[in-house]
Amino acid sequence: MTVENSDTSASGRHRYVVLDSLRGIFACVIVCIHIKGENHISQLEVVKNGYLFVDFFFVLSGFVIASSYGRKLADGFPVGKFIWLRLGRIFPLHLFVLLLFLTFEIVFATIMPGLGGRKPFAFPFTIDAWFAQLALIGIFVGPDDLTWNGPSWSIAAEVWTYLIFALLMRYASRFMIPICIAIAICAPLALPFLTDRYMQAFHDGALVRCLYGFSLGVVAWHLIAQVEKLDLRGRDTLIELLIVGAIIAFLAFAGVGALTLIAPYLFLIALLIFTRERGAISALLRKAAFVRLGLLSYSIYMVHTFLLYRYVNVLSAVEKATGADLVVSIDGINYVGGGAWMADVLALILFAGVIAFAEITYRFVEKPGQLWAKSVLSRRVSGQQRETAPEGAPRPVPSD
Repeated sequence: MTVENSDTSASGRHRYVVLDSLRGIFACVIVCIHIKGENHISQLEVVKNGYLFVDFFFVLSGFVIASSYGRKLADGFPVGKFIWLRLGRIFPLHLFVLLLFLTFEIVFATIMPGLGGRKPFAFPFTIDAWFAQLALIGIFVGPDDLTWNGPSWSIAAEVWTYLIFALLMRYASRFMIPICIAIAICAPLALPFLTDRYMQAFHDGALVRCLYGFSLGVVAWHLIAQVEKLDLRGRDTLIELLIVGAIIAFLAFAGVGALTLIAPYLFLIALLIFTRERGAISALLRKAAFVRLGLLSYSIYMVHTFLLYRYVNVLSAVEKATGADLVVSIDGINYVGGGAWMADVLALILFAGVIAFAEITYRFVEKPGQLWAKSVLSRRVSGQQRETAPEGAPRPVPSD
């Protein structure tokens, strides 16, 4: 998932607010997928197949990162500095959520080991899987399954994609677009050989899935100037409606089969359309509530699984104490139950809790972590400048 605001350059020349809002909405859809259970929303085919919105995140990430750092990397911006800034953006919250999971598991093991219907630190909450996820290598080691904070698989895939992109842009920038086109052609052909889940890959084939979408995002960066100049004769609203309708129809019928392999191309078209920001849907997505969702999207995405697990724990305890029907078991895993309408109410409560907690983590974890990473880099650059600058020479403040 992209975790950078959609600026066309690191200097903040233009921010694609509508793309940020779409990212926030799609993060909320992913929350609805994982709530599952008996509520009405999670039964919709569009929501069930909303896992494909992760591929929108990858396309958006490629577009944003290429826009912000593409030319800078080609002109000599240090790859190490780029990676440090990216890690500063994603790692603090990643670490925080993993520590929440670990703390609960320790409490579970020491205070209530007989509860929960499983043993503490049993799969998928093993110690080796925790360290693999912490080191952002979980997509390369262990079984083809999700562990601890499931959504973080995409963060690991993006970090390694950042590195590949930075090296290519730094040392082979003139071939970057042909390389990205080649990846976008070869990746959907390769994925069926890497996994039997097609675009639902989250371990085997996860890096290829990320490279696929990211590469299309880089291609979008290359095309954006031409797209913005198109004269659509006031038809932007119609075109926005058509692409939204196409996405809804695609998600309703795509399922988990081979058809899903074309999803990133659909999201590429959607991204290019919404970069224009000239239609009625774009106007709606510039409203404050949607913009805020976009700002909180990374926190929403990263914290919701932990909160869902704990929420179900609480509902299970209440169910045992009162006899009320609050939890349903699906494939051996407990989800929010209580019948369709009660599940709707319980899901809304959880959803509100996720948004509220995301506000907290954005303010006290995500944003401070990003500022800390920038300050560390700035101090290091300033120190190097003081060491090398002649006596009396001006000492400019380094930029990101």
